[in-house]
Amino acid sequence: MKRSTRKKRLRGTLALALALLTSACVWALVGTSTAAGDTPSLSPQVALDWNTLAVNAVRAATTTDGVPAGLPARPMYQGEGLLYLGYVQAAVYDAVTKIEHRYRPYGKVDAPAWNASPYSAVATAAYDTLTYFLGDPQGTLAAAYARTLTQLGDSGATRRGIAVGQAAASDIEALRIDDGRDAATKTYGTPGAVKAGAWQVVPPATYAQTPWLAFMKPLMLEKASQFRVPAPPALTSAEYARDFNETKAYGSLTSTVRTPQQTAIAYFWNANVINQQNQLYRDVATQHGFDLVDTVRLLAMGNMTAADASIACFDAKYDYLYWRPYTAIRNADLDGNAATAPDPTWTPLLATPNHPEYPSAHGCITGATTDVIAHVLGTNEIDVTYWGATNGGTALTTTQHFATVADIQKQVADARVWAGLHWRFSTTAGERIGNEVAHYVFEHYFQPVGSR
Repeated sequence: MKRSTRKKRLRGTLALALALLTSACVWALVGTSTAAGDTPSLSPQVALDWNTLAVNAVRAATTTDGVPAGLPARPMYQGEGLLYLGYVQAAVYDAVTKIEHRYRPYGKVDAPAWNASPYSAVATAAYDTLTYFLGDPQGTLAAAYARTLTQLGDSGATRRGIAVGQAAASDIEALRIDDGRDAATKTYGTPGAVKAGAWQVVPPATYAQTPWLAFMKPLMLEKASQFRVPAPPALTSAEYARDFNETKAYGSLTSTVRTPQQTAIAYFWNANVINQQNQLYRDVATQHGFDLVDTVRLLAMGNMTAADASIACFDAKYDYLYWRPYTAIRNADLDGNAATAPDPTWTPLLATPNHPEYPSAHGCITGATTDVIAHVLGTNEIDVTYWGATNGGTALTTTQHFATVADIQKQVADARVWAGLHWRFSTTAGERIGNEVAHYVFEHYFQPVGSR
């Protein structure tokens, strides 16, 4: 979007906001203190609500990026969607930190913040960023924004908060100009003669998923390849044969060794990651009584770290261009390994994503996410309930409780093998990327004001 267009939209947003601030109704957003004389805490509800709206907007968005001519627009892919949520939550975080000064901001907010409402700042930052990047074709976001401002009521604090939110959104929009999003790349994975170890798009997919994600500017990392993992093991190695045969046996659609519980776990982690991870963030914030400031910090840290983990993961994927089990098992006669045998009809339990195998994207994202939760709680004994999917679907329909970060990361690794999507060594590599991205973020971002 051109800068002139953005300015027009911001003026339109301000006009809408001022027109709506006519109600005397005040949204009961301020919490109660637990001890006499304490300053009342800031309710996180507006941030939780706008995170839900952002998730829904991303899930409803479509794009023609990568889609061959003549085919319908596709939904946002999971790593792609996390990037947009990273944009939104960065703007919300900056708006709140500009007003509350508890944590160091991510960007710069050029607006006075004295006595500004953090609630109208949150709603405006989220609304402006979402509509800038995704539009609002059904008017859902405009209606939600109108409701938020009406509930807040007309006041100078509300109007000042609107200005802060607009400035925060404008800063993120400016920071991400020409960041490589949706940039054209060469063609990858075109079906043809199979070559040992080389990735091909797996049917029914016909094109590669978001290769531009591998080459774009990260949100916080210095470069996409900063934590690139070493190459996968040689096709002739014992490690490759071991992991090949595990996935071949346990990941097959018709496996006779995978137990019903293992099948359920594979299905659990087929849930849409955008919904799954953000539900977790909201649940953790609620479970632990986070106020508004700590809630927006968690939402920003979680989504931005997961977005950078996705970028780092795709950097490795499109560098190594490693074959999926679907292709490798059907063509094992090409790998030169005497300990592997081909099965030309082998099919995985779950449909194979249309991007290269190594490393596991779910490992990257979940490794980063769970490290974020451990960081904000100050312990690896995180005691969380995860929502997941059932029977091959992607909707959040069931739950599991996990005591520790290690429990989650181990199960995700198992799940991707049992689903027939990855080799064991790929899940380990993915979690390594997620862990290293997260630890870099903790050292450089989201730190308390005054810390070194």
